[in-house]
Amino acid sequence: MNLKKLLLLVAFTTLSIVGFTQKYKGQNWAEIQPGSSGKLTIVYIEQYGLIYKDKTGKMKGVCVDILSDFAKYAKDKYKKTLTVNYAGEEPDFATFLGIAQNTPGVVCVTNTTITEERKKTFKFSPPFMMNRLVMLTHNSAPSVSTLEDLPIKLAGFSAQAIGGSLHVDYIQKIKADYMPSLNITYQKTGRDIVKNLTTNKKLFTVIDLTEFIEAVHNKLPIKNHPVNIGIVEELGFIMSKQSDWDVIFKEFLTSEYRNSSRYRQIITENLSPTFLALVK
Repeated sequence: MNLKKLLLLVAFTTLSIVGFTQKYKGQNWAEIQPGSSGKLTIVYIEQYGLIYKDKTGKMKGVCVDILSDFAKYAKDKYKKTLTVNYAGEEPDFATFLGIAQNTPGVVCVTNTTITEERKKTFKFSPPFMMNRLVMLTHNSAPSVSTLEDLPIKLAGFSAQAIGGSLHVDYIQKIKADYMPSLNITYQKTGRDIVKNLTTNKKLFTVIDLTEFIEAVHNKLPIKNHPVNIGIVEELGFIMSKQSDWDVIFKEFLTSEYRNSSRYRQIITENLSPTFLALVK
């Protein structure tokens, strides 16, 4: 790369970071004094059952209820009155991660997997939910019960994954191990992929269980294959290394909370009793 191209790349990267930090402003936990009020600023990607706006514009979902409980915890224990401020939705996962990395004081919320590699760049809350990966196709596709069946049952199929997600690694491993000629393309969101599955009968994906839950809710022609992907992920709230919200989340979002009747109620009301054992 010549010097001119390198300088342009550095300038573009700098402008991108400035754009992230200027778009949203938030407070850190330590900035809010006991006996005073403050904001917990949330940036999110809509995910049915986890965090979304209903038809009236009201925020709903598992994460919304957990954050409401978190604000109550802060009030009861520390006398800090928190307003949970849903500052904006970001439809692109890569942009979402950039905001999380470069905007101190903002907590980013969607079905983000906690990994050791990501911990090098971000801070996370404790897991708010366990999540399973599933293999989905149009419901006209032949059923697949093992990964070894893929080259036969899904011969001629292509695959899609969310760009920048861990699902890319899983599908690339499927390609390397079972389908060397597999064509893989990338989309910005899981919703985009599920929409494509409804019209492309020769397409499959490996994706979060929550995407299938939404497809079932919307009565879409999507099939969940009984393939043991062997992956159970921990989902957490993600934030900048300069954030201190992780400290108070560690106090609140404990295993005791996730084993409580209140937590079970949240999962049941937002995802239905059928999925309680699968995602908790």
